[in-house]
Amino acid sequence: MRTRRSNRTKRYTNELDVIFADEHEDDPLARRQKRAEDQDANFDGDTVNNIDDDASHDELNDESEVEEPVAAVGDEEEEEEVPVQAKIPPRRVKPKGPFRLKSSSKSTSYSDIEPIVTDSHMPRGYAGSFDRHVRGMSLVRAWYGPRKRSIETALRLLDRWIDWTLLPPREIANTTDCRHDIWNKGTFERESQYVEQWLARLKGDEPQGTILCPLSEVESEPYRLQPGTLPVLMGPHASQEEFKFTTGESRRLGDKGLPIDDDNVDETRAASGWIFDAGGIVLSLDWAHRRGPDTPQLLALAVIPHGDQENYNYEVEVLKPDFQMHGTVQLWEFLGQKHEPDGSIRPTGKPRLLKTLCLDTGRARRVKWSPACDHLAVLSGDGGVDILEPHSDNDDATYGKKPVLMGHVRTTLHANNGAEKLHRPLASFILDGGVKATAMTWVNFNRLAVGYSDGSIALWSVHPNRLLSRHPVHHSSIIGMASGYPTLPYLIATTPIGGDVKLTDLRSPSCETTEVPCLSVLTTPNLLSWSEHLLGFFTLYPSSNVLNTTIGFMHHAYFPITRRAYYADSFVTAISVGRTHPFLLVGTADGSLGALNTQCEIFQLLRGRRGVSDRIRIFQHEHRPREHFHANNSPAAERGASRILHGFYPEKNRHANADWRGSGKKRRKKAGDDDEEEEEANNEEMTGPVDPSRGIVYEALTRITAVEWNPNEGYGCWAAAAMGSGLVKVMDLGLDLPEGDTM
Repeated sequence: MRTRRSNRTKRYTNELDVIFADEHEDDPLARRQKRAEDQDANFDGDTVNNIDDDASHDELNDESEVEEPVAAVGDEEEEEEVPVQAKIPPRRVKPKGPFRLKSSSKSTSYSDIEPIVTDSHMPRGYAGSFDRHVRGMSLVRAWYGPRKRSIETALRLLDRWIDWTLLPPREIANTTDCRHDIWNKGTFERESQYVEQWLARLKGDEPQGTILCPLSEVESEPYRLQPGTLPVLMGPHASQEEFKFTTGESRRLGDKGLPIDDDNVDETRAASGWIFDAGGIVLSLDWAHRRGPDTPQLLALAVIPHGDQENYNYEVEVLKPDFQMHGTVQLWEFLGQKHEPDGSIRPTGKPRLLKTLCLDTGRARRVKWSPACDHLAVLSGDGGVDILEPHSDNDDATYGKKPVLMGHVRTTLHANNGAEKLHRPLASFILDGGVKATAMTWVNFNRLAVGYSDGSIALWSVHPNRLLSRHPVHHSSIIGMASGYPTLPYLIATTPIGGDVKLTDLRSPSCETTEVPCLSVLTTPNLLSWSEHLLGFFTLYPSSNVLNTTIGFMHHAYFPITRRAYYADSFVTAISVGRTHPFLLVGTADGSLGALNTQCEIFQLLRGRRGVSDRIRIFQHEHRPREHFHANNSPAAERGASRILHGFYPEKNRHANADWRGSGKKRRKKAGDDDEEEEEANNEEMTGPVDPSRGIVYEALTRITAVEWNPNEGYGCWAAAAMGSGLVKVMDLGLDLPEGDTM
């Protein structure tokens, strides 16, 4: 190995002969020493260029001892004139295998860089004017301030509903706080003027309108759902009775939840609701928006056959030309009667199936009524959205007036099926290139926002029928969309299959966007709902935990900060927030339908004290498939059998700290540690293990597939819940007011 040039000749310095640089600047020994040190500064570069080609591999991997030059006493005095490279020559370090940094206590050494955290959990921090511990009045001022009128409105709504912790009280028509425009007075009156002008222009430009043609019994055969009888056990747990349902059959429910005999029914007696058989799996349902208290209520259902979700040979069936090309939408009518003592509207009469809309564009997957017109948006399996006007002779007009006839074909309902095929929609939205629509929501009477399989959202105009804008928002298919109509209609919340939940302002989509900073995976629709009272969105809590069963609330002004509202016992399948009240309905995979007042949980205001909120299980559905029954011995061999339980007691809302406690030493609880414990429990719910019983797999047809509160004034306590077996239960969940209390 080549040595340094300065080490080839030996030099000695007498310690007694001290030579100062200022006295002997022309000393030849000092000049020679300085020149040798300057050459040593470039020693590394010369060494790399002069390595012998015949050097062995072992020599290159061995670290050699480098002898430090003996510094002369006179060099110490010349420190200011000697360069840094000459003062501390760099050491040549030959790598041995992979490069490793050696730790050292010296200040000039390097420290190892901490690796980037690979998990995708949300960081345990917040940005905003409030934190987790903010509750009550402070949270009201943070969310609805600084305007005094907004704070007063929020406090007034809290005072109205905070004492009803489980279910809402019965509504009285034409009351102030049951209207949708509680934040912006006169919204519907101003909107009705534009609606009339727009409908008149639509009638002149599109005189044909929606074309529906009746189908005969033979023509409607491909659209029929699974026939057969479904036995259902209903009543108290100890003494249940069996009732049989067929497709299209409905029954009234009495005060105790049992069906009432149609032969001995008293029309003047108010019922607690209805139950009917849709004959298939209800993927989506929605109530028509009506403005008159005496208007019949319409419920639209998107129904698919049970065979679509059973095991079959997909590679063989997909080759058939009519594979899943027949879709059905059912329209059911319900009547209400004014109850004289308190003025509330309660269910009466028997519901009936008005008609069945038949589509040849694929299975109907989503249905949404226009918030201001009698227009129905249907999302089909071919990836398009059709706007149609399914009028019937019994339909009332928008805002209580006579209907505007669009020139469509009137049909007489057949006694056998009442099926009508859609030949021409009022408007149709479809994109080229194989991009399919997967979710939709109305913005106003002439604007529809649609989410697509490529993660983009588009804003469409009904008339004229055209695409207004399209924006890339997500990287995967959008599975849920909700609009802030009527207060904030252009705020669109979207939930993808995989990614972040985002909020987009369609008035300025390029810059006005925000998201929840937590990646999650969501494969179930109907898990996004807008709350008009709280001005925020409810959805499944953004979490990467596979056992996530928590419903969270996101205020529109602080969307990234999620507040927990409901803790389910099993996987959540559908949610809905009231339009005229702040109560939440939650359907789960075990067939349970729960309810609670979200104000009590979010603000934690229970008569001025903090505590765990209450909730109630309205009913629980259980289904057994037909494979469990013998064809010769049981009538349940056609469609299986179901059971509905009700009469549950109220219970406390579940919290994360009740499921799992992190391992470690317990510390003594101090005053003021409640907020820290809650934050720790929330973080454990998001990152740590939870109760494994939440991951129990139930029968697929046991689950609650869709739930929806009625949005109309006076009918806001009516709720519809669809079960996987095909049963749909419409309930009046309003509680009786105390005597002398008029709310």
